[in-house]
Amino acid sequence: MSKKGFGQSQPTKIEKLIERVVQSACDRSPESLDRVFDNLPVKINSQVLDGAIATLEKDVDTVAWLCGYFAGEINSSEDNNKSHNPISLLSKLLITYGMKPFVDFMPYTGCRVSVINVDKFEALPTRVRKVIKEACNITEISVEEAQRINDALLQEMEVIEN
Repeated sequence: MSKKGFGQSQPTKIEKLIERVVQSACDRSPESLDRVFDNLPVKINSQVLDGAIATLEKDVDTVAWLCGYFAGEINSSEDNNKSHNPISLLSKLLITYGMKPFVDFMPYTGCRVSVINVDKFEALPTRVRKVIKEACNITEISVEEAQRINDALLQEMEVIEN
């Protein structure tokens, strides 16, 4: 009879949620991710997302897919069958060239990506920036405007607890 877990610390609730998110992302299951993220307070969502991104750091394809999910490009498993998902492809390109999702760039609902680290974006190879600028509608905004948009999006994403 094995004494599974005897003398070992058990995973925390956050660690269990991170494992669930990582598995759901690897399985390309947006419905499973919805069940996790739609039922947690924003602060815990942020911790779980940070942990999942750290766990998946070397799996560029899955992290790029996850960016597409957060941008609203992938809402159901059927969306995985589309020939291409532009936000996921853009995210993969940015990640491949050293930009970190949710640090250097942020996928937003409405199939948008905001570049947070402009210096890092400008340091990308010229051909990469050219491809991105040709494929995307790039709009520069002030830090204040970006913060206002971020606050509004965060407010939309918050789960109202009673």
